[in-house]
Amino acid sequence: MSRGHFIGLNHHRLMLADAERMACYERAVTARVRPGLRVLDLGTGTGILALWAARAGAEVVAVEPHDVIRVAESVARANGLDGRIRFVQADARTLPAEPPFDLLITECMGNFFVTDEMQPVLRDARRLLVPGGDTLPRAISLHLAAATLPAWREVTFWEEPVGGFDFRAALPFASQASYVVRCEPELLATSPATLVTFALLDAPDSFTFEARLAVTAARTLHALVGWFEADLGAGVTLSTAPGVITHWGQMAFPLPATPVVPGDTVDVRLELSMDAQLKSRFRWSGSVHRPGRESVRFARDSARRFDSAEA
Repeated sequence: MSRGHFIGLNHHRLMLADAERMACYERAVTARVRPGLRVLDLGTGTGILALWAARAGAEVVAVEPHDVIRVAESVARANGLDGRIRFVQADARTLPAEPPFDLLITECMGNFFVTDEMQPVLRDARRLLVPGGDTLPRAISLHLAAATLPAWREVTFWEEPVGGFDFRAALPFASQASYVVRCEPELLATSPATLVTFALLDAPDSFTFEARLAVTAARTLHALVGWFEADLGAGVTLSTAPGVITHWGQMAFPLPATPVVPGDTVDVRLELSMDAQLKSRFRWSGSVHRPGRESVRFARDSARRFDSAEA
């Protein structure tokens, strides 16, 4: 079962307070749900998507394995919509396929979409839909650029003494992990690239992406920065790109601090895999090419973050 389900109520509060998320989803649900539709809300959390769908006249089944479903039930009852929503506390993969649903709605999306580790659940959900049944979101795209993050301290923290001791031995460990950041657009130092685009129910457990990113500004690179865009249908796109304020932020994959100028390029290979415990593993490698100066190579692996290998 995806660990993405098991988050505290305070995180649900952050999601509900996310104005961009709320506005995009409300517009899309209102536009796409009509009376008489049978709708599955997968991972309902505190129930906001189910509430919007029920308000639009749909018959809704809201599925959630965590006890937060009690909150969703109470909110629906307080708003007079409990008669239009059936709440089921279960893993969606245990649901019977009959009767099927016309539309699946969900917001099971991590900071880099795949980091919510819900892909197996999403792929299984196809069996729960009528032939030609639709989803909200319809498709997801992942994007990547290299950036300077001068105020970012997640890795450089270890370069300074701590408690009177030299903690630089922690750097190889810190540099193998990915981090959630808030990157402004002006901090991007390369053109962005689209890694992959997929239909929601084809969400992949693994992919390998290779690209050459062209440096567009004189900066010191600190990380690759990734984000997602969700096509919610009805002309609505939810983006977590730099400059868009959401609770997701962006994902940062550390690089060796490297000064670059326009004309330089970054060759990058980013790989995703998922283990039997549904835990995502990222590997990023490549080189920064600087004509007339030494190229800088990098290779990172999130599964090695507690190994003693050199950064």
